[in-house]
Amino acid sequence: MSPITRKLEGKVAIVTGGSRGIGEGIVKNLAEAGAYVVVNYTSSNTQADALVAEIISNGGKAITVQADMGTIEGPQKIVDAAVDTFGKIDIIVNNAGVAGGIPLGSITAENYEKIYNVNVRGPLFLVQAAAPHLQEYGRIINITSVAARTVSPNITVYGSSKAALESMSRYWASEFAEKNITSNCINPGPVSTDMMNNYIATMAKEQSDAFLQDILSRALFKRVAQPVDIATVTTFLASSDSQWITGDVLGANGGMVFV
Repeated sequence: MSPITRKLEGKVAIVTGGSRGIGEGIVKNLAEAGAYVVVNYTSSNTQADALVAEIISNGGKAITVQADMGTIEGPQKIVDAAVDTFGKIDIIVNNAGVAGGIPLGSITAENYEKIYNVNVRGPLFLVQAAAPHLQEYGRIINITSVAARTVSPNITVYGSSKAALESMSRYWASEFAEKNITSNCINPGPVSTDMMNNYIATMAKEQSDAFLQDILSRALFKRVAQPVDIATVTTFLASSDSQWITGDVLGANGGMVFV
């Protein structure tokens, strides 16, 4: 691999929800760019271990950390593992998320807490715990969703949680500016992952067909994204090339939403 591609050599990156889907794509891309990666997962330990083994076999450095971002102790556990192993933190990727289509009339406090604890509270306390260890010219990168800026049925809780994450990201851009740390969001549309496929599987066939047709009709490139489409944008934001971008949202959604 040429030196040009290894723009993150020696940087330490935390990726929450990093064992599969978008997170797995981000982990691989960051590692290829030279970052030492802390791969957080909740339950998919086999996938996380295999991912880290692959990175190490390719000459990289990575560890796994089992921690639930929806718990109070989860974020601190991730930060402690990163600092104990690598001594610092340069990049935070808040990727872990919980989705779910719930009609307004069926929303319960439990639904709300499950989504908000992971999508909002988890990133908040992860950034708080990491702050003393986050190096100058560090990066905070938050994976949000077009759901934060579009209107679709049955996603009041999910969409508003992603909008909250975008709002927090702007405040972090201001709070960390003195250390030249940037904070930005990536706003994907639908991505071909287990989460998306499981969501589609809950629908009747005519509903799933209509859902996919709607995606393709709104996206300018007429396809569903792959994890690598989000991963390459993440690596750009993690690199020094993005220093003049902060408090912003990059719409990596194939033109589905102009942000």
